[in-house]
Amino acid sequence: GRKMADTMGTKEASELWGYKPATISKWCREGLIPDASQDAPGSPWHIPKDAKCPKDIKGKKDAK
Repeated sequence: GRKMADTMGTKEASELWGYKPATISKWCREGLIPDASQDAPGSPWHIPKDAKCPKDIKGKKDAK
């Protein structure tokens, strides 16, 4: 398993990618974000920090 430090939540991903956390959660459920995992159904998602946004990033800020 990944360490928590290697993952981000939907809020962090939403800030990074410019989509709502609810949208990110939906993508996780639909399997659009590889390796995204949950400890239990309904618990927060753990998204790999190096995951690619499944859609074009909105308002591309300089990508780090």
